[in-house]
Amino acid sequence: PEHLLFGEWLRIGAVPVRLSFTLDVYSLPMATLVALIAWIALRFSATYLHREIGFQRFFLGMCLFLAGMLLIVLAGNAVLAFVGWELAGFSSWLLIAYAWERPVATGNALFVFLSNRVGDAGFMLGISLAVWSVGTVEWAWLAGDGSLAKVTARLLVIGFVLAALAKSAQLPFTPWIARALEGPTPSSAIFYGSLMVHAGVYLLCRLQGLLGQLPDVLALLTVVGLATAVYGGLCALVQTDVKSALIFSTVTQVGLMFFCCGLGLFWLAACHSGLH
Repeated sequence: PEHLLFGEWLRIGAVPVRLSFTLDVYSLPMATLVALIAWIALRFSATYLHREIGFQRFFLGMCLFLAGMLLIVLAGNAVLAFVGWELAGFSSWLLIAYAWERPVATGNALFVFLSNRVGDAGFMLGISLAVWSVGTVEWAWLAGDGSLAKVTARLLVIGFVLAALAKSAQLPFTPWIARALEGPTPSSAIFYGSLMVHAGVYLLCRLQGLLGQLPDVLALLTVVGLATAVYGGLCALVQTDVKSALIFSTVTQVGLMFFCCGLGLFWLAACHSGLH
């Protein structure tokens, strides 16, 4: 396990934002899985989409997404992770609207984009409060020494929890994921079936030191995770096509991961995420 620093990138007031990367028990296995799954999807897509007009555009979007996901899982601080968060969201918007001449595709892309902006606002709130109250944006030091005021810690963590709920399509943000299936099948599989929906779980695992100080927020995660799992399971039972059924099944599994996080079993949530 290592925490690599490559100099200072920018400053927010007196708080330096460094180009830092965390290599530990969470990030290295996840980065390996992200690269492996993305490679399989890209290799499949080369044959699957070889006669499409937007062939090059598709791969540009997929590679942007891969860069964003790797940045999310390897970033050592919240600002660098936010850059990856936005890259993943932007490439998702590009690929949902892949068939841009179809109004349904562009309409759904806009709906998904705006839904995810709510979560991004939460992420920015979390970064702002981290700078103001803790004086750092590094994941390793964000939990502090436990002396942070409960109200401040609660506000700080709620911003990040909101971001995690939106990105992982948990209630009340679940409706966007069904609309996101307008993109080509390989992109739907990699974004909403395997990788991007787990970014919220990864974020919670990164914040476990801070979440452990707030039992009420953990209780909220437990309720939301369980409710989403039930909702996703019921929706999957009544879908008329395999793609939608698989996506709602994924929502169910991710809901169970949030439930595990709420119980304080972050290691179990991380293992479930990798296996899924």
